[in-house]
Parts: sequence; structure tokens; C-alpha cells
Amino acid sequence: MVKSGELWVWGQGGSGQLGTKSNKVEDLPTPSKSQISFVGIAAGRNYSLAISDDLRVYRSGVICNQQNDGIKEFSRIEALTNIKAIAVGQSHAAAVNGNGEVYLWGNNKDTQVCPKKIALVTKPMKVTGLNTVSIVQVSCGEGFTLCRTVDGRLYSWGRGKWGVLGQGDERNRNIPSLVTSLPFTDIVHIDAGHSYAAAVSQEGELLTFGRNTDGQLGHGHKENVLVPTPVEAMGAHHVIKVSCSRGEKGCFTAILVDTRVVYMVGNGTLGRLGTGESKNLLKPTKIPLSFFNKEKVSEVVAGTTMCHALTVAGNVFVWGSGNVGQTGLLEARRIRNFATERPKKIEALPKGRQVTVLSSSCDHVLALVENE
Repeated sequence: MVKSGELWVWGQGGSGQLGTKSNKVEDLPTPSKSQISFVGIAAGRNYSLAISDDLRVYRSGVICNQQNDGIKEFSRIEALTNIKAIAVGQSHAAAVNGNGEVYLWGNNKDTQVCPKKIALVTKPMKVTGLNTVSIVQVSCGEGFTLCRTVDGRLYSWGRGKWGVLGQGDERNRNIPSLVTSLPFTDIVHIDAGHSYAAAVSQEGELLTFGRNTDGQLGHGHKENVLVPTPVEAMGAHHVIKVSCSRGEKGCFTAILVDTRVVYMVGNGTLGRLGTGESKNLLKPTKIPLSFFNKEKVSEVVAGTTMCHALTVAGNVFVWGSGNVGQTGLLEARRIRNFATERPKKIEALPKGRQVTVLSSSCDHVLALVENE
């Protein structure tokens, strides 16, 4: 959790996910219409969540096509209190409370929400299969869910295609299942992309698994990986965070190490790797710090065709492409299918106020800006 801040938004707003009381696309960062101060944010495909400073949860947008209730501003989810972590995937969402309990809702086609044969779970439902453990982080992919326990273990369930559950096969699981194949039992960070996932250990080891059509897993090949496997190319570095892209195609991965430098791997089409050229990479490659005006990076978030980074100084940089305002760059308003192969600073955010939290999805971005 961070100090509470004002929510700013940009990008696709067609489903009300920006919380601006409209379906308008926002080409540049703009304050949401909410008067609430938030401490946590999470962006999904057409849906956004935010945690208020009194640890309640607010939503805006459409969680999935089966549930379109027309919410265009941040409205409280009454059932959720004392919430410490949130996550949104392609069509389902999650929240973790202060007692380490997980609540899920949304599309349940692949039993990623609950084991019952219910296509749609409209209200947050407690995950009963985790009663004996305490959860501190959850992440939602396309049809699957991952969560991390307080003592660093990993659980997964939902659709198992491509090995996204890390269980050594492609079978579906309808209840949370412990990932026993982990070479480490002290996981400190997880992230689920559209059809692959990553985990970081206490020792700074990066592990990836799942679909690998673009080499986004960083193992030097394009074969799917069914169990969490260390990325050997990052062995000399202490990884602290990882972000997996949200799109079904053109996948890429952003990696942050303890020296606050960013490494990228996977599909490089239209500059989404930020290395200065649009070529694919099968092994992680560093983005020169000079590309960020020599500012060290504190957070990196991958979208579908673009990637954003938050620097220690509180500035936001973006690279890749976008045609619905998700880059947040003034110059992108004048160029159809805009793309940049190098990180560019987003100048439209409020001057003299630091961005403290950043979250990105397919086509929209959320940012918390420190209060005036």
C-alpha cells in the first residue's frame, strides 16, 4: 500500500472502464471523476478496480460480456471490506482481505472463479479451497488464477492450456492446487499474462511458464513450458518484479531488477520492447537507462501493444504502439497507429506531483498521483 492519491486515467473508455462517467476515449491523462482518494488500482480488459484509503473496493466498467450493467464511474462493491490487494484479468477479478482470504467474481467458464458449473459469478465469492493458508497476492490471466501465500507458496487453478497453471501438464483444475514443481518455496511476486505467467523468488530468480509463441518466457526458444522454470539469461541479476503482456498475440515480458533497470523479451513489433528497434528477442535485453533520461525505474507494467514504466522520480514513460489513447502522448493524437521504439516521457500528467502507482491493461491505463 502507498499513500492515498488522486486517480488519473487514459486510453479506451468504451465500456466505462475509465470511471469518467462516459464511454469516451481519453487520449491524454485526465483525472477521473471520483472524489475518493485511492491507495491501490488494477486495470483489466474493460474493467477497473481501486482500493480507497479506508480499504474498500470500487469498480468501473464491464467485467465480462455476460455482465454489462453500464457502470461508468467508480462505485463501491459493498461485499468487500479491509481489502489489501486486487487484480483484474481478461474477464474476472479478485480481491484479498487483511485476513488473507481471496474473493473472486466474473467469468467462470474455466472454473477460474469457483468449482461450480456457473458461467458467471456476479458478486464476490470467497475461495473456500484456501482456508488453511493466508494469501497476500493474487493475479488473474485468461481463464486462470494464481495466488501467493504469505510464506511464498504458489497456488493455481482454472484453464490449464499451454501449461499456464505450472502443474506440469495442460489439465484444468477447478480448485486451488499447490504448484509443487517450484524449485523455490519463497516466491515474493507473481504476474499472470493472457496465456503465460511469471514468478520471482526471494533470491531474485525469475521463473516463467505457459505459452511461449513469441519467446516471451525468455528461455531462448518458442516451446511452451509446463512448469515454472528459471530464466537462465537473468541468472546474474536480482529480479524484483515482472509484468506479462495482456494480449493473446504479440506477447512480451517486462522485467525489473534491483538496480532499477528494465529488461525486455518477446515480440518486438512496433517498438513494444523499447530497445530502439522493432525486432523480436528470445532472451531478455536491457533498455539503456539513458532512454529514461537516466531515471531509475520503480515499476514496469505491460499492456497489449505498449509498456509503461514509473521512475523513482515519479515520472511515467511509455513505448510501443496504440490507437485509442493508451500511450498518453500528445504526439500520438496526430498520428494514426502511433508507435515509438524508445521510451518517451508522458508530459500530460500534472506537473510537480509524483505518480506513485501505475496499472495497465489491454487498452487503458490507471495512475495514482500524489494529492496536492
